[in-house]
Amino acid sequence: MTETNGKLRYVPTTCPYCGVGCGLNLVVNDGKLVGVEPLKRTPVNEGKLCPKGATCWEFVQSPDRLTKPLIKKNGEFEEATWDEALDLVASKFKETHEKYGPKSLGFQVSCRTPNEECYIMQKLARVAFKTNNIDNCARICHGPSVAGLSLSFGSGAATNPFEDVLNADVIFLIGSNPIEAHPLAGRRLVQAKKAGKKIIVCDPRYTPTARLADEYVRYNPSTNIALINSIMYWIIQQDLHDKEFIEKRTVGFEDLKKTVEDYADVESITGVPTERIKEIARIYAGAKSAVIIYCLGITELTTGTDNVRSLGNLSMLTGNVGRPGTGVNPLRGQNNVQGACDMGAYPNVFSGYQKCEDDTIRKRMEELWGVTGLESEYGATLTEQITQCGDPIRAMYIFALNPVVSYPDSNHVMRSLEKLDFLVVQDIFMTETAKYADVILPGHPSPRRTGRSPAASGASTV
Repeated sequence: MTETNGKLRYVPTTCPYCGVGCGLNLVVNDGKLVGVEPLKRTPVNEGKLCPKGATCWEFVQSPDRLTKPLIKKNGEFEEATWDEALDLVASKFKETHEKYGPKSLGFQVSCRTPNEECYIMQKLARVAFKTNNIDNCARICHGPSVAGLSLSFGSGAATNPFEDVLNADVIFLIGSNPIEAHPLAGRRLVQAKKAGKKIIVCDPRYTPTARLADEYVRYNPSTNIALINSIMYWIIQQDLHDKEFIEKRTVGFEDLKKTVEDYADVESITGVPTERIKEIARIYAGAKSAVIIYCLGITELTTGTDNVRSLGNLSMLTGNVGRPGTGVNPLRGQNNVQGACDMGAYPNVFSGYQKCEDDTIRKRMEELWGVTGLESEYGATLTEQITQCGDPIRAMYIFALNPVVSYPDSNHVMRSLEKLDFLVVQDIFMTETAKYADVILPGHPSPRRTGRSPAASGASTV
C-alpha cells in the first residue's frame, strides 16, 4: 500500500540488507526515489534504522547502474536489445543441453532476491533443462542452519521471533556479533540488558557484543562442538537437564549422554577451563527460559551443520524450546536466505523442502508443472558447480551473485569461470564476476521489484 502526502509518496517495504527485516518507507518525490524513512508501526525495528538501512536507496539512481543488456564480442562488451540477449541465452543453453545433457548446466541464485525470483529460477532449471544443478548463496552462510535445524526440529527456520529475547531470562550467543552485524537485533540485546536479562557470549574475539555480556567465554576457533558438548555434559552431571521434557518431547537422550561423556574436560581443545564451563552450564540450565542466538561464526565451517545440531541438542536438553523466550535462532546474513531455501533453490529439494529423490513428490511436482522427467538425482551445490566448470558444466547462469568476491578462493573461482563455454550474469552493476560473462542482463534493484518477499514488498511504483 502506498501512502501519499502532497507530492511525496511513501512506499512501505523491507530493508534489502541483513536478515533482521527492518521495515522502511521508500520516499518518492515526483516519481524519483529521494530517501527512506523507518516504519513506525513494525515491531521488528521500532521506527529505527541502522546506517545500511538509512542509505539503502542511494545506489538506485547510480550512474554506474547497468541499464541495457551487454553481449561480449571479440572480448569487448557491446550494448544489445533484450530480444538479442535473451535469444542468445536461450539458444546457447538449449544447444548445450542437447549436446551435453542436464549436468552441463548450472544455475546460482542470490539470497537478496525475492521469493518469486528464487522460485522461478529453480523452476527454469528443473522444468526447462531437467537439472537439479540449482543452488543459492545460503550454501556458504546459513545452509548448515537449514540442514541442522531441520534435523533437530523438522524445520529449517528460527524457532522464535527475535523480539522474543525480551521474554528470556538468559540469552546465549555464540558465533554472533549483532551489535555490529545486525544492529537492530543488537538493539534488542541492549533492551534485554537494561531489563536485567543475563547475556552469555561465546566468541573467539572480544567483540562489541561481548563487551555487552554478563558472561564472556573466549574459546579457540573451530572448537564449537567440544565446547557445547562439554556444557551439555556438565548440565547432565549437575542434574540440571529437563527430564520431563526429554521423556515426552525428544528421542536419543541416552546416545547423547554417552557421547558427551568424552567431553568432561576440554580445556586442551577449547582453551576454556572446566570450572568456567560448569559455571556457564549452571547459568544456562538454571534459567526459567533461555534463548540461543548464533550466526556465521559457527555455520561457515566444515562442521557447520553439526554445530547447529549441537545447539539444538543443548536447547532440548534443558527444555528451552517451544515456549516464549526460548529456542534456537540464527541471525541470517542476507535479507532472504530463508526464502531462497524455502522456494526450493536447492540441489536436493523442491519448494517446501520436498526431496527430489522421492518418487511420489516428484510425480506431484510433474503434475503441478505439467511436465515429465524431472531429475531425481541430487544436483551440484554452489561450490561444486564452480569446481565443475568446464567439465561437466559448460554453461552457467549466475543471478545477482558475485562469486569472484564472495566465494572461497577467488583465484580458483576466476580460473573456473574462464573454463565455461557460456556464462550469463544478471546483476545491477558491472561486478568482478560480470566481467567473465558472455551476456550480462541488467537487473532491478530491490526498490524497483514487484515481489512480495522481504526484498521487495510493495515497491513496484518507484
